[in-house]
Amino acid sequence: MAVEETGKLDALRQEIRAFLRKNLPKGWGTPEYVAPERGSKEAHELGKQWQKKLYDAGYTGFGVPKEYGGIERSREEMAVIREELTHTGAPPLAGSLGPSIVLPTLLRYGKEWQKKRFIPKILSGEESWCECFSEPNAGSDLANIQKTGVRDGDEWVVNGQSVWTSGAKFADWGVAPVRTDLKAPRHRNLSYFVFDCKSPGFEVRPLRQMTGDSEFGETFFDNMRIPHENMVGEEGKGWYVAMATLEAERGGGFQFLAPSRRIELTSLGGVDNFVELAKNTKRRGKVVWEDPVFRQRIAQFAIENEAMRYSRERMRVKAQKKQTTGNEQSISSIFSREKNQRQANMVAEIMGANIQFMKGDKRALDDGSWAYTFLRTRGNTIETGTTEINRGIIAERMLGLPKSRA
Repeated sequence: MAVEETGKLDALRQEIRAFLRKNLPKGWGTPEYVAPERGSKEAHELGKQWQKKLYDAGYTGFGVPKEYGGIERSREEMAVIREELTHTGAPPLAGSLGPSIVLPTLLRYGKEWQKKRFIPKILSGEESWCECFSEPNAGSDLANIQKTGVRDGDEWVVNGQSVWTSGAKFADWGVAPVRTDLKAPRHRNLSYFVFDCKSPGFEVRPLRQMTGDSEFGETFFDNMRIPHENMVGEEGKGWYVAMATLEAERGGGFQFLAPSRRIELTSLGGVDNFVELAKNTKRRGKVVWEDPVFRQRIAQFAIENEAMRYSRERMRVKAQKKQTTGNEQSISSIFSREKNQRQANMVAEIMGANIQFMKGDKRALDDGSWAYTFLRTRGNTIETGTTEINRGIIAERMLGLPKSRA
C-alpha cells in the first residue's frame, strides 16, 4: 500500500477514536455504566441516536447509491471503521428491520420516490420498520396470506391480522403483502405495501416470549387505509417482492450499516466472548480453556464465523451489482441459525447449571445475558422460514430434486 494511502488510513483511525471518545455514552465500558433495559423504549432510542451519529459522521451507509443517502468508502476505509468500532465496542443499533430487509427490497423493486423518501432515513436510523408477513394460518405457507386489500379510489382498505411481527413495538413504518385479488391464483393475488404505523386502524399487541421479552407482536389491520402510491412493485406481483424481502432476511441483510465482524442475530456471535467465558469458568474442577476439546470447538466457531462473513460479503457485492442472490440465501440461513444453536449449546455445557439463572438473579453470570441468548436461539431455526422449508428450497430450486409430496 502506498505511503500516502497508509497515512490517510492512520488519520481515519485517529478520527474514529476521537469520535468515540466524544460520542460514546458517559461511563461506557466501565462498571459504572448502566445500560437501558433490553427491549425498552430507552434502549431503542439509544440505538437510534447512536446510528444517527454514526451516519452523520460517515461511518455507516455503505453499498447504497449516493442519490439514496449512501456513503462511499474504500474497502480499506471500511475495514478500519470496522476494526475501531469492534475494538472499542459500541451501543447496539436500534432493533429495526429497515437496514436488513426493507432497504434491499426497495433497492430492487421500489419506485424512485420511495427510494429517495425512505432509504436515507433507514440508514440514519431516524425511522424504524417492522415486517407483517406471518399470519395465524400463513407462516411457512406465505402464499396463504389472508389479509385483504380493497381499492377505494387512491387508497387500499386493508383488513386482517399478522402474528410474530418483528420490530412492531417501536416501528414507524411497516411492510406487508396483502391479498388484493380474491379471484387470482396463488402467487398472483398479492400486492406489497409500505405503510405508516400511525395510520388509524393499525394496532400492535405484544407477544411475550420465554426470554421474558416482547420482541414480537400481533398486529391488526381494521379498515386501515394505505395510499395506492405506497405499493412496491406491480399490483398482483407482491409475491416476488416478498421473496426479495425473505432473501435479504435469510441472508442476514447486506450490512448496509457500519461494517462489522459480528454476523449473528444474537450476542453469541463473538468468539472472544467464548474464550473469556472458558478461561473464567471451571467445569468438574478444571478451567474449561485447559480442555483441548472445548478449545477446538471454539476455534471451529471462529473458522465458521469467518466463512460466513466472506459468504455474506460475496452476497453484498452481488446485491450492489444488482445480481440476484435468490435461493443462495437459504444456505446462509440454515448454516448461521443452526450454528447459533450449536454455540448456545456449547455455552450451556461450559456453564452447567448456571445457565439457568436469568437476569435479576444475583447468581446470574453477566446479568443473565448468556441464559437469555440460549433461550433466544431456540427460535432461530423457525424464523425467516423454518430450516425444513429452506432445505426444501435448496433441494428443489438449486439441486433440481423432485418436490416432496409428503
